[in-house]
Amino acid sequence: MGGDMGGMLSLLLVFVVFWVFLIKPQQKQAKQRAAMLEALKPGDKVVTIGGICGTVSRITDDKIFVEVSEGVVLEMLRNAISNLDEDLSQLKNPFEEDEDEDLDEDLYYDEDEDKKNA
Repeated sequence: MGGDMGGMLSLLLVFVVFWVFLIKPQQKQAKQRAAMLEALKPGDKVVTIGGICGTVSRITDDKIFVEVSEGVVLEMLRNAISNLDEDLSQLKNPFEEDEDEDLDEDLYYDEDEDKKNA
């Protein structure tokens, strides 16, 4: 009888440990994500699960429209949003012209220039 009670207590202890360290934090994270998805509004900067960054332009019951570039709007499910991103405005635009023109000279090897210097 004492052995059965010890086995039940150890099984109960394992279940409690799983609950505290695995199940409870996952439930908390799921609630936070659901609240974030529910609170989305046009103008919010978001990141999708696939890593696409953009601004919410319109929301329906289960779909969201994200503008990723001027005039380019992607239609996706609400669940495709990974998180809000407040720092999108600080990202450098890769299509802007570089102000430093000296970088181009360092990137390319010019044989004619090498022959002139020899």
